[in-house]
Amino acid sequence: MRKKIGNLISQNIKYKRNQIIIVTLIALSLLSFIIIFGRYLTSNVSNFFVRSKEFYFFSDKLSEDTSVYQVDNWSGVDDYTITINMNSRLNNIESATYDIGYDISYTCSDNAICQLSKTQGIIKADTNSDFFNLTITPNTQLKDGDKVVVDVVVNSTAPYKKTLKGKFTFVVGKEKLTYQITDKSQDPYMLLSITNTLTYYTIKEEFDSFHVGDRIDIDTYLSLSEDKKAKCYSAEVKIEFDPKEVLFDITNSAYSDATNITTTNIDGKTYINGFTIKIDAISSREIRFYKVDANKDYTYPNNQQEPSIITVTSE
Repeated sequence: MRKKIGNLISQNIKYKRNQIIIVTLIALSLLSFIIIFGRYLTSNVSNFFVRSKEFYFFSDKLSEDTSVYQVDNWSGVDDYTITINMNSRLNNIESATYDIGYDISYTCSDNAICQLSKTQGIIKADTNSDFFNLTITPNTQLKDGDKVVVDVVVNSTAPYKKTLKGKFTFVVGKEKLTYQITDKSQDPYMLLSITNTLTYYTIKEEFDSFHVGDRIDIDTYLSLSEDKKAKCYSAEVKIEFDPKEVLFDITNSAYSDATNITTTNIDGKTYINGFTIKIDAISSREIRFYKVDANKDYTYPNNQQEPSIITVTSE
């Protein structure tokens, strides 16, 4: 009888212990959920608040989630300058009606010296735009395959707080033109990023003492008047695509810069299916395309080694 009672007591203790463990695990799971949901809710409430105050703080190369860029085929000898554009526009209609100040900081890998054109900026209400330059200069002899990594952080200072970040990786190699497509399933649009690592411009139309085919460096190009710059190019890129798959975003600045635009007729409607655009020396350009089927993922290069949905050729 005692043995039976002892077994019952032992079983009861084990049962209660298991209950305590289960309750503890549930409590921990709930706590974790509450913390994660709280962060999500706080972030969304914060975003809703700043947007309700017409606080729009964006960049073409930085984001809240840290934009990641890689520039291949950098010479590793010449300076590399990135222009980072800031804006206070939600879209073509809505924009901030007041000035927005911001601070800029960075961290740079040991094999290079990084310099900002300024450490503070103001996005004026009358233009809703501003920019700054980041220049990377190697401080040691770099060889093919070496990398320089720079992290850029921009914090708005007034009237509300927001942080935008970007990571830039520069890989030493031969100069050329490269491109990639950033996309994922369910996204309504994708981004075509074209990078030109050439450090010179080519004369397309004769002027002054320059002849067709002559090459000039970046400093010489920047000293030219606008009409003479128009007679030069570093890279002219022909872009072709099927509008049954993707549609060129005509609100993108690339549309106003595009030349040799070609079209096709689909079901009685005219669609752009190709154009040519210039890419400045040692710079990148992003062009947005809307997807006809948002379920598709047009990332390029991709693990499946599928061809690019967009054909990019240098002319």
